[in-house]
Amino acid sequence: MNESVLIANAERFLDGIRHNWVKAEEISDFKSFIKIYQYLKKNLEDLLELRDTMEIKGYKTPYRSLMKYGRTPKSEMKVEDIYDVNKHTQYFRMNAAAKKNILDRVKSAIASHKIAIGHLEEYANLSCNACSSKFTGHELANFLDGSCSCGSSEIQLEINHQGVHRLEIIKYLPLSGEYMVKMSELSPMGRDAFRKIVRILKHEKRGIVKTLSLVVKVFEDGRWVRKRVNIDAKDQMNYEREIRREYGSNARIEFMQFHRKKPSIINDKHVQTALSIGYVKLAEKRARDVFKLILDNNIKNKDKLQTYDEIHVNAKKMATKMVEDVGDLEHIKNELVQENLIKEGLVNKRGTYDKELEHDLKSRKNLEKNLFVEVPRVMILWDILKCYLSTSYDRRSKYSGPFPNLRPNLDSNQIRAFEDFDQDVVNILKKFMHENIEYMPNIKNLLSKKFEMENKMKGLHVKTNSNAAGAVLLNTTGKLPIEVAAHVFCVDPEVVRVERNKFETFGKPQTKKAKQFLEMIKG
Repeated sequence: MNESVLIANAERFLDGIRHNWVKAEEISDFKSFIKIYQYLKKNLEDLLELRDTMEIKGYKTPYRSLMKYGRTPKSEMKVEDIYDVNKHTQYFRMNAAAKKNILDRVKSAIASHKIAIGHLEEYANLSCNACSSKFTGHELANFLDGSCSCGSSEIQLEINHQGVHRLEIIKYLPLSGEYMVKMSELSPMGRDAFRKIVRILKHEKRGIVKTLSLVVKVFEDGRWVRKRVNIDAKDQMNYEREIRREYGSNARIEFMQFHRKKPSIINDKHVQTALSIGYVKLAEKRARDVFKLILDNNIKNKDKLQTYDEIHVNAKKMATKMVEDVGDLEHIKNELVQENLIKEGLVNKRGTYDKELEHDLKSRKNLEKNLFVEVPRVMILWDILKCYLSTSYDRRSKYSGPFPNLRPNLDSNQIRAFEDFDQDVVNILKKFMHENIEYMPNIKNLLSKKFEMENKMKGLHVKTNSNAAGAVLLNTTGKLPIEVAAHVFCVDPEVVRVERNKFETFGKPQTKKAKQFLEMIKG
């Protein structure tokens, strides 16, 4: 396919996605669910095919064709030739930029579709009325044709209350790949929240050694020769032994350099961007809905604050009419504001604010920060935390759900990204946004304990209830009552108690013979 045709087709396809709004929050039954699910799955399939085609055609590194190998002295070129070369170089640069931009959009769209599909798969539990088969998570792909494998189309949809999902986030994702447009729509505080979330998701693991570069001294043909060698790193590998096996017993390593890779918590920049945009825009919308209600509960004198705001609005209008030079606008506005504040008795002649007004201005500023900056950060960290606590290592390795490219486990450096939540923000989320969230100190300890338990159980084939196990950690490490911890993961408190007993006896001998055997070994 011609390059310009490929780019045009890709842009047309992405624009079609942009104009076709996905209203996932309106899902009410299997029919409405499968319609959106099929649409997103088909889009993802086409986007992946587009990406592969573009990468094969070199869209990943389009500027490589512009590299100059050698230089022709300008004195040997005619003026007309120099003009033609510059003109053609400019054309090829524009063409290369178009390739890079369209591939970037396609990759962003792929990331957003994966996130959206993950939320849908976490949301639904499907069951067939004919054969009683039940499906959840990535198994939902079995229903892509709208019917069960038994042939029945009588499918029942139930909400998976134990899953980590937010259907309302889907409409805020850059499904058409226009993440730059979505970012430009964010408020100043929204951009601050966006940067904070991206920094968290980019939190890198301590470097893992992938390859080594060595300078080896080898005795060949009666003389010492230096050789540069690159080898792949392996666990517990004796590099000196490998070199001697390859180059003989006289080989000596003179220089060794380790090349490390540092995987992030979410190891894909487009997924990081799409998730950050989605959570920030969702939180902004919900924050605006409750801002006035929360503010009214936290201020002392509503009338004074309203008068203060009106003075600022009117001063700006008057200053705009009075000044001719734009540079003087801010100065005139401030003078008018100060004059009117003194007239209304909100500020004295020394510039000291009324105590009630000062308190209310400070309360409003703190509330804006909590709602528009902290709420999106807490929301995404809480969802990722629940995802880790309620799933096994194997499941996270094979299927990451609403967080594509999520690391199956984290090291101590990455766990530090999970800073404790502000208690006021948690209360806002619980009381005004009706989130199923609880305040816990030392969230880092929760994750550390989770990964520690998984390491102990690795290879033992111990069957556990993942959601109940997450509730046990909230109870034992997070110090929440069992009933509250069970409510967070939507499980029965009795199931949590059974799981806790299993953890407490984990590794301890259960039978009399096993106890006697351990005593004999100790003796």
